Amino acid sequence: MAKVKVNKKRKIQKPAYIEPEENKIYNYVLIFLFAVLLFFFTSFKITGDDDVFWHLATGRYILQTGEVPSTDIFGWMTQGVQWMPFEWGWDVITYLIYSASGFVGLSLFRTLIIFLIFLIFFVLLRKFKVSHTLIFIFFNLLLIAVIDRVTPRPHLMSYLFFALLVYIICDYRYINRNNFKKLFFIPLIFFLWGNLHMGILAGLMLFGVYVLAELIMFKYQKSFTKELLPLKKPDIVRLLLIFLAVLIVLLINPNMIETYLYAYEHTKMKLLETVNEWRSPFDSKYYRSFVTMFYIFFLASGVLILYYSFRKKDYFPALLYLVFGFYSVQKIRYTVDYNLILFVFIVLSVAYIIDNLKTGKFRYFVNKSPALKIIVSAYMLFCIYSLAVNFGSRKIEENPYLKYLSYYRVSGFGINDDFIPVQMFDFLKQNNIPEIGDKVFNHFGTGGFFIWNFPGKQNFIDSRNLNDDIFNKYREIIGKLPGFEKKLDNYGVEYIIYLEPDMRMDPENLINRTFISALSVNNDWKLVFWDDKSMLFLKNIDKFKDIISQYEYKYLTPYNIVFNTAAIDRGITADKQKIKTEFERKMQTEPEGIFIRNFEYKYKNKLN
Repeated sequence: MAKVKVNKKRKIQKPAYIEPEENKIYNYVLIFLFAVLLFFFTSFKITGDDDVFWHLATGRYILQTGEVPSTDIFGWMTQGVQWMPFEWGWDVITYLIYSASGFVGLSLFRTLIIFLIFLIFFVLLRKFKVSHTLIFIFFNLLLIAVIDRVTPRPHLMSYLFFALLVYIICDYRYINRNNFKKLFFIPLIFFLWGNLHMGILAGLMLFGVYVLAELIMFKYQKSFTKELLPLKKPDIVRLLLIFLAVLIVLLINPNMIETYLYAYEHTKMKLLETVNEWRSPFDSKYYRSFVTMFYIFFLASGVLILYYSFRKKDYFPALLYLVFGFYSVQKIRYTVDYNLILFVFIVLSVAYIIDNLKTGKFRYFVNKSPALKIIVSAYMLFCIYSLAVNFGSRKIEENPYLKYLSYYRVSGFGINDDFIPVQMFDFLKQNNIPEIGDKVFNHFGTGGFFIWNFPGKQNFIDSRNLNDDIFNKYREIIGKLPGFEKKLDNYGVEYIIYLEPDMRMDPENLINRTFISALSVNNDWKLVFWDDKSMLFLKNIDKFKDIISQYEYKYLTPYNIVFNTAAIDRGITADKQKIKTEFERKMQTEPEGIFIRNFEYKYKNKLN
């Protein structure tokens, strides 16, 4: 019997997904918009950052005297106390920039450093063939994550050197294993770094982790993928010699090893517990802030780095994550170090996962589709518009981008005089008070501004945090602990500068519970200048007699307006002309002031 042939149905294979060609014009748009965003994002006025001014004053002193001080020369209470300005290189550079171009030049220098950091990351990620879309999505996330730390201070140099180190290490380890010459730039970087910022110690840890990873790979070669070739013995010897050279150049600074011992002891001061950036990012006061939330996002992304390292059999990224993850949870100021050092590997991990997805359409959407690029571009356009349309405006509600982040920052150049007591310092200059008076007691946040504005004069305290003793004395006085007035007399203080930008928001804590309430009712001290954020008291002595006679606020003081209206009522009854004179002067100098407007609302009819 003949066999009957059965026709089997042939399986029809679904054609593989073919990605459309990428339109590169969108990539150029992303690059351009992010560059513009960087400019506006980093162009903001100095707000509540007194460090900027004592850095400038230090640079001026070094250039004028030709020496880097080793003891304090800026504080009359701490004169002669050990002080090593280990960031002296930054101080000199920024003072030279300021001398040539003012605060505008200083702001542009800050912008240039941030621009270089992102440019380095961009070039490196493109060498790894990461898509433009993914790069700029993460660039925008990183930009918000570092928003607290883009002030014009020396830590910016550490951020730049972090980026350079990551670039050199990754380029040598993954891109061109034969080009070892780039490694010779590392000792030069550390030489410069050691005279600019103590972030060099984190940089040494970064380089040390890399060297350790290469040594592990050299010893256990069979445990690694063939894609990543281990170094040969001569390469390992060269790398160890470079590491040794780095350790040697660390000592090329004005105080050699003492610099690092001093910096270490500096971190042990009790007063740092009161400084936000020295507290844990998981402190109950800060862990819900949007900046901390972005850090937590990057920290959690380390899981992807671990997965990436396991799949690639490359344990350097995992080791880097474990070391700097632990490091970053210690202090808020270390979180940005983590974000920058691990940034490239976070992006590489995400790109690796996306590139290995079976769904080609999703991969195309993330990497090449115009739709997602348009969305990212639209977001950046919104940010640019929000920051640029009211460039220099003082009102947070006129900067929607910052309003949505609940973050105060004034776009523009120069000094934000809503936070820095420019008006009070103008009064000090116009009346030569630092020349007439001897010792000043200043608010912690004005010490740098004081020595910057009055060369040769010394402050009581500033944000250099020289020791716990001076800070404790400061807190005893400003917190009006028993005997504080006697301390002012014993120290020989003759005029007092008080600054509190939020004073009008919370007068109960910032006036009534500080020494301001006691000074306001003490005839030994006379208030001669005040606004919504600052006050200037002169000791009631002969040398200030003329200034007090001309400028004393006898009745219209913030303390009286809020807490002691009975004194104002008595003044209206017995000394009405004096109150009217004080009111007219305040309306001329601060017509929109909250305190004086409150007074006007309550007493205008009684003044007529």
